[in-house]
Amino acid sequence: MNAGPYYAPARDIVVLSSIAVAFVLLAARAVQLQVADTDLLQKEGNARFLRSEQVTANRGIIRDRNGVVLAVSTPVDSVWAEPSILKLHPNEWSRLEHVIGLEPNTIAARLENTESDRQFMYLKRALIVDHAKQVMDLTVPGVALQREYRRFYPFGSSVANLIGFTDIDDQGLEGIEFAYNDRLTGQHGIRQVIQDRKGRVVEAIGGDLQRVRDGEDIALSIDSRIQQIVHQTLINTAREHKATSASAVIIDVYSGEILAISTVPSFNPNESSSRHTTHNYAARHEYEPGSVIKPFVIAKALLDGKVLSNTIIDTSPGVIKIGGFQIRDFRNYGELTVSGVIKKSSNIGAIKIGRRIPPTELVNFLDSVGFRDFSGSGIVGETSGKFPQRSIWRPSEHATLAYGYGFSITMLQLVRAYAMLANGGKLTPLTILAGDRSDESTLVMPKFVAREVTNMLETVVSRTGTASRAKVPSYRVAGKTSTTQKLINGVYQEDLHRSMFVGFAPVSDPKLAAIVMVDEPGAGHYFGGRVAAPAFREIMAEALRILKVQPDDLDNVRTSINRPSVEVEA
Repeated sequence: MNAGPYYAPARDIVVLSSIAVAFVLLAARAVQLQVADTDLLQKEGNARFLRSEQVTANRGIIRDRNGVVLAVSTPVDSVWAEPSILKLHPNEWSRLEHVIGLEPNTIAARLENTESDRQFMYLKRALIVDHAKQVMDLTVPGVALQREYRRFYPFGSSVANLIGFTDIDDQGLEGIEFAYNDRLTGQHGIRQVIQDRKGRVVEAIGGDLQRVRDGEDIALSIDSRIQQIVHQTLINTAREHKATSASAVIIDVYSGEILAISTVPSFNPNESSSRHTTHNYAARHEYEPGSVIKPFVIAKALLDGKVLSNTIIDTSPGVIKIGGFQIRDFRNYGELTVSGVIKKSSNIGAIKIGRRIPPTELVNFLDSVGFRDFSGSGIVGETSGKFPQRSIWRPSEHATLAYGYGFSITMLQLVRAYAMLANGGKLTPLTILAGDRSDESTLVMPKFVAREVTNMLETVVSRTGTASRAKVPSYRVAGKTSTTQKLINGVYQEDLHRSMFVGFAPVSDPKLAAIVMVDEPGAGHYFGGRVAAPAFREIMAEALRILKVQPDDLDNVRTSINRPSVEVEA
């Protein structure tokens, strides 16, 4: 008889009991993990995959008065890495270096010099989109992209000295970019994201921890059309006369808005390697003004009743000695009316008129015209000029003051003062912002005095004045030339000059005032009427055309705008 199968109930009980205990332990552990230790596990998970990511704010756009973009930030990608992860994949370094344009072994050197607890390092800033995509296609663990912005300047060098530029972090370093950096710069946001083990963003978690706020847009008073014309005219003028530099400003007579301001040589703000000659000469540099001061000396004499416009001033013999110095005119003009002193730019006549005004009173008057104050432009780095402060004035000092030497002012101050004459004696602050028109105009002189001086300045642009080349066809123009010797190390250089013309148009109802200064012309001519006046004519003619200003001299259109003057100033 065969025995039946062996049955061991004890063993079954042990096996089943073991399985039951295991399930109980697993269930207990699950409960512990899901309930008791959930915060700890969440923290550990977050430490591995949850990251705070910066959301870069867009820098504000800079536009001209008509909405044309002068500076804008365009999106780029920067490559960054988490060092602790990237260190674990040295076989990927060479491929990564090749794609983003790093020298071999660069990553190894950077990782070696990186602190062990550091979680972020840039590998390459401002990478173009195509290259950034290639980086991500490599799928290197611990490597990711960060959206940033790079500044772009569509008008290049024509606005560079005014607009300035930003650094790699989009922070203003020069010009408008620097002066209004707080307004242009926004506030970066912060968001939480989940990354995979290779450092790639899987998804964003909830709302932003800190909302991004883009920078404020800024509208300048500049008219980009006029700005380009001014810049090109200066390039042509500097090239023709072999000058070291040339600058110009054109403003709205009534509002004080700067419509164009330029200096050459300039630079390309889109290329960091070319950022030299960044100063805005018209605002930052000071010059002895020379003969362009004579109208204000005469205005003071008219105000005080010292002279009338037809008062005769004897300038013979064309030279005068004061305190051991000889001061000359271009030639012996003999007897001139006060108006003739302006027309011929007589130094002797200006000195004899200036002598009738106590020097302290003359300085105070020039101060009231704005020659010892900031113009109000808002341009970074603007200076306020240098005026002598003396209790006792020597005769030579008094004399040089009357024809524009012995002190220094800026081009902005000077064009503002001529706009005051055009504006009936009202001095208005300048501005570089569109629509920022000031109601703070100051009456410097009665309208009839400003008008009388304007009539004198119009003769300067006549055929027998010193600046017939400044005449704009179909428009009446008033202005003044200046030709000064440069002062270097306390010595005036006979062969180094600054040529200048400043004026306004149309005389019957002035709208625009402009100034042109050419430094060290070296092609033979250096008088203001020959060098700076033609550039003024071209700039003013185009600006009046662009702004559709009504002509006021249609009955006297010249057949040739290049008709030479009979005389030029010394």
